[in-house]
Amino acid sequence: MKRRNRTIGGILAAAGVMVILSLVLPTSFWWFVLGIVLICVGISVMRHC
Repeated sequence: MKRRNRTIGGILAAAGVMVILSLVLPTSFWWFVLGIVLICVGISVMRHC
């Protein structure tokens, strides 16, 4: 149960950081971040399958 709470807490903290950064950083930066996230998720899925 503690591991689940840490995961939820980490997700919420990351979401809070994203909200704060979205107020400061330009839109083009977020497209770059989205591309990196999609690549990382794709690699992760390929490694686990």
